[in-house]
Amino acid sequence: MPEHDDESDDREPRPRRPRRDYDDDSYDRPRRRERDSGPEATDFLIPTNVSVWSLAACYLGLISCFPIPGLGLVLGIVALVSARKALRKRRRDSSYGQVTGDMRAVIGMVLGILSIVCHSVLLVFLIAGAFSK
Repeated sequence: MPEHDDESDDREPRPRRPRRDYDDDSYDRPRRRERDSGPEATDFLIPTNVSVWSLAACYLGLISCFPIPGLGLVLGIVALVSARKALRKRRRDSSYGQVTGDMRAVIGMVLGILSIVCHSVLLVFLIAGAFSK
């Protein structure tokens, strides 16, 4: 077994680093990088940073697809107008809310046009059926 030299145990302790005050401006401690601001889980459920016109177009277009003859036609027209207004007023950033806002406006426009066409045909058949008796 190796023998320990008594002189090696008599080493002086390492000097401690001076404690720094965190309010000191000269303290440049490396910090963690912030995560990219990607979509969070709640962004899929609760629309954030989305245009009101886009939301209105999407929901009104969806509701206008229900087979209610007069109301479906009116809601389809309102959805089409809301989608057009949303796409004209859109901002040019590429945040998650803005992209989904554009998609909601396009969905509202497509559903509104589909609803207008279907309800117009249905209304023509209802009117033609009423006059044929």
